[in-house]
Amino acid sequence: MKIKQCAALLMAATMAAVSLVGCGGSDAAAGSGATAASGDTIVVDFWTAPQQVQYNLWESRAQAFNATGTQVNGKTVTVKVQQMPETPSSEAGIQNAIATGTAPAVSENVNRGFAATLAASDVVYDLSSEDWFNDVVESRAMGETMDAWAIDGKQYVLPLYVNPMVWQWNMKGLQALGYDKAPETVAEFTEVMKAFAANKDALAEVGVTHSFYRPSLTRPDQYWDRWFDFMMIYNGVSGGKSIVEGNKLTMDRDAAIQAMEVIGTFGNTIQQGELSSIWLEEQPSVLVSINAPWEISLYRENNVVYGEDYVYGPALVNNAGDKPYNYADSKGLAFYKADNISEEEHLGAVEFVKWVYNAENSAQSDLEWLEATTMLPVRGDLNTNETFTAIMEEYPELADLAQWVPYSIPGLATDKDADIWTAFTETCTGPYMNDVMQAEAGNAPDASSYVDAAMEAMKTAGGLE
Repeated sequence: MKIKQCAALLMAATMAAVSLVGCGGSDAAAGSGATAASGDTIVVDFWTAPQQVQYNLWESRAQAFNATGTQVNGKTVTVKVQQMPETPSSEAGIQNAIATGTAPAVSENVNRGFAATLAASDVVYDLSSEDWFNDVVESRAMGETMDAWAIDGKQYVLPLYVNPMVWQWNMKGLQALGYDKAPETVAEFTEVMKAFAANKDALAEVGVTHSFYRPSLTRPDQYWDRWFDFMMIYNGVSGGKSIVEGNKLTMDRDAAIQAMEVIGTFGNTIQQGELSSIWLEEQPSVLVSINAPWEISLYRENNVVYGEDYVYGPALVNNAGDKPYNYADSKGLAFYKADNISEEEHLGAVEFVKWVYNAENSAQSDLEWLEATTMLPVRGDLNTNETFTAIMEEYPELADLAQWVPYSIPGLATDKDADIWTAFTETCTGPYMNDVMQAEAGNAPDASSYVDAAMEAMKTAGGLE
């Protein structure tokens, strides 16, 4: 089997200039108001992410659903699929569609932060009290996961996929240091980094020259990388504590300091220059990076073998046995409220999603998703449901990632996400790296003053208490 990879809501009139015509594989343009009820038919517009593989997958599902002849109020539901616009961003395309009366009834590609923006403008449905939604949560064993998706106690997104962001270790580098598995606790990690500093010659024999690859740590314009590095580490060492709740900054100061000092432990051995395809080199030059599960197919195509060349390690925890909470690179479906979407069209969209993820179809639907994209479905039974047994045996890298899905926490539930993490980078990771790059690996500089400055800056940037 070959797997292929795959600010409040802007209602300003200027957004109308964003063209939605011609995107995706559907004949109907996004701006054409394709969602409509006519005669005995209800036409439901479904937008996919701007990737061909996802369009193909959802188009096949829509065709199968349409063949069922499902009805709402005596009218037959027909789902039309098209890709959402990619420029200037998919979020901007959705915002523009709502503002101009061309919104789809439902789309994928919505993360928690964007959902908070949409919810603040009351343009998406709260699903938490819907029986069908709770049935889907049960059929996919998503109970523990959904707590992390709540926004003010409500659920606006049906999560579809999750990439648990954890560590990607150079297995031959670890073995050169005398380790046969990735570290799991902060203490084990610190031990590995001290061994790194003391065994440069042994590492050189396997091509390792740097400890960590992360060129974005000083880049405020790449604020989103704080989700993958800082949040991943913070979630593990804090035991899954929140960072923002409502209008309050709830970030645990001690855990934030500890997370920064995990980064600081890499010292002056961090590779900050931009490199391409670092894991495709015959001898990767770094000991560890943040994992990129969407590159699994690329690794396999280039004979990079999981367990021999690289291995995933969990987010670090303080004590063995603690839950390894990590950052969830995760998106899902949202149902839109807009003047151009009738109640029948909304109900038709619900019928479609119910059919895809009902108890009978959900496992097969998620298997097809996994086969097509390499991105793990948001399920709590990936390693126990026999539907996934064959693929997990064929792809042990996915099986390892799947064990951390229940502990994956999505991004902040705020429309100020970009502002908050930009401020964090400007006041914390950026200046802290000046100290880090002067320190020997294994000896992290004190991060307390930087975290204190960051917490004040985050409050200001996010309008938080």
